[in-house]
Amino acid sequence: MSNSGKFFNVANLTIGVLGLLAAVAGAGIAVVQGWPPLLFGKKAHFYCESRPDTQRGGEVWTVMYRHEKGVQPWLKMVTTLGGGYTPLKRCEEIAERLDNYRKDGLTQLIYRRDSNTPNQYVVCAKTKLSGDNCPLLVTLKPGSETEAYKALQDMTENLQNGTGVYQNSDGKLAPSNFSPTSPVINLTPFLAEEDRIAGSNSAK
Repeated sequence: MSNSGKFFNVANLTIGVLGLLAAVAGAGIAVVQGWPPLLFGKKAHFYCESRPDTQRGGEVWTVMYRHEKGVQPWLKMVTTLGGGYTPLKRCEEIAERLDNYRKDGLTQLIYRRDSNTPNQYVVCAKTKLSGDNCPLLVTLKPGSETEAYKALQDMTENLQNGTGVYQNSDGKLAPSNFSPTSPVINLTPFLAEEDRIAGSNSAK
């Protein structure tokens, strides 16, 4: 074969590879614009997204919950979260933990004292498998119980005002009784059916 023929084949191969890469990149862009990026073909139910902050203005990193009926905002990264992480890093850690707790049958959010740090509270997530324990979700900045309640209230604003509510089978929004005397967020009404029954078989 002549050198010109070899050059033609190599050129065609190069163009073909570049075209394939462009197609993959184009598909990646479409995924990013419509959905969060997929990692190894697995879609997480909880992920992070920058959204408008209705209280303070600007944007705030928010944990989003995705299921078969749509996507809903859940938890905001408020200034009272501790740990020294950036809001995005904190959001990503919380989303990952929620996705793990979801598999164990996520049921409630509540705040409790951190036994390792005086005058410091944490927000924890109860599951069907956790029993009397309440696994850590996020550490709050040092402060009083009142500040811990306010942090949980601000963090779960989307659930409290209905924008993150999962509709019941009759189409009605699930009510919330969250208050200083009952600082527990019942997450069951906000979950899709598959996540409401998660952890049930293992808990038996």
